[in-house]
Amino acid sequence: MSLLRRSTLETVRALGINVPTVLAVILGITFSVLVVPRFLTPETDARAGFALLLLEIAAWLSPLVIAFVPLLASTLIGIAHRDRSLRAKARMVADSAASKDDRMKSFLRNVVQDPWYGVAKCYAFGSVLGDYPTRDVDIILQFNSSKESDVRTYRDRLRSVEGTFQEFHGLELHVQTFLSTEDEAQQRFLDRAGLHERIT
Repeated sequence: MSLLRRSTLETVRALGINVPTVLAVILGITFSVLVVPRFLTPETDARAGFALLLLEIAAWLSPLVIAFVPLLASTLIGIAHRDRSLRAKARMVADSAASKDDRMKSFLRNVVQDPWYGVAKCYAFGSVLGDYPTRDVDIILQFNSSKESDVRTYRDRLRSVEGTFQEFHGLELHVQTFLSTEDEAQQRFLDRAGLHERIT
């Protein structure tokens, strides 16, 4: 996902611009169109009526634009900075003398402790803990929230972690996520997974 798209999604969620909000704006603009009496006047007034309509649309949209643009710029800068930081951590861990499995776990530990990703608990399981070749890395994450908008944001943020992990370790990162309220479901999953290790 591109940096601009990720930043736009984060900004939209931060502002609460969701389907109801957008529909409200659209309905407001539609209402403005329907009640502008100048559109019912003779053709000579059509230009003035159209200008008034544009002003009304601008009045409806300007608060959203004024709030959105600075926050988008700030979010764009913040995500770009975090991406650089993520790559720096990955490079530092990849250059360490530890074993490959320890380097992978160290990278995950360093990343998911950052509150920005919203991770309360992280477990590794599968081949990364066993004595058989590691073809991918399986982890379980429990978020610190059960709010749908928070979880969507955290999942989007983790995509950059998955991409960076694959770039530096050459392995796919398979992530199973649980909400903060899903302790029992997470425990059942861990029981089925067998050998597991808590990373954070």
